[in-house]
Amino acid sequence: PELTGTILEGGTRASIIQLLQDSERPVVETSIVLAELLEQIRSGEVTEVFACGTAAVITPVGRLAGQGFDQTVADGAPGPVTRALYEQLTDIQYGRAADPYGWMYRLA
Repeated sequence: PELTGTILEGGTRASIIQLLQDSERPVVETSIVLAELLEQIRSGEVTEVFACGTAAVITPVGRLAGQGFDQTVADGAPGPVTRALYEQLTDIQYGRAADPYGWMYRLA
């Protein structure tokens, strides 16, 4: 989603956007309307959903449920883009892959 004051600008979010852009995936920052998202999941237009943050890194969302709705995302399992992003980002974080962005630096 777009930054609104409720969605915080953060390093993990910015890193994910950078990785997506560098893999030539379109990135659109906009408001997310729940009813529209649910319809896009039902129609198959949206096949993956994840949340991100400093502690969570990337957390797949396999199901959205609330009062009046209960919608599984695709087959409920993490999708290929979600898995690839998680692996790419954590590989950089743990030094298993090169850091071409200069995100990592030695503290001691």
